[in-house]
Amino acid sequence: MSDVASIRAQRHDLYLFIVRRTRDPATADDLVQETFARLLTYERARTVADRAALGYSIALNLVRDHFRNRQRRPVEALNDDIPCEAPAPEQILMHRQKVEVFGKVLDAMPPLRRDVFIRRRLHGQTCRQIAADLAMNEAAVEKHVVRALEQLHREIAKAERLQSGRRA
Repeated sequence: MSDVASIRAQRHDLYLFIVRRTRDPATADDLVQETFARLLTYERARTVADRAALGYSIALNLVRDHFRNRQRRPVEALNDDIPCEAPAPEQILMHRQKVEVFGKVLDAMPPLRRDVFIRRRLHGQTCRQIAADLAMNEAAVEKHVVRALEQLHREIAKAERLQSGRRA
């Protein structure tokens, strides 16, 4: 029997030997490959009297290692019901569109309203601080904030209606 035919026969026998022990054809394929890799490495360094016996010995050790590793790291089946914590691409797109609308609405506001809104909502200043800085009364500051919020909500709602019309 030629060397190639001998290796093919041994490969088939090793595969059956490993698959009986692992009961997993994919794992058996991997372990057969690893067995031959180690067998050939060993043969390069030393003379082997019985290649088949050494192959079975290596394969048996690899099977044992496989099961030891599985016990250390139990394998969990993938579950499609586990949600991904990252936002969906549609959510990212909608958020970006809202931010874009927000920026446009801010740019379109009268300068005083924009300044009051940014100081109050983005920088967290109190109405009293803003009123003192801009020489206005607190009621006027509150009115500017309310009008800015109304304008923002109105424009964002309009943009959402346009987007839902495009998707439909």
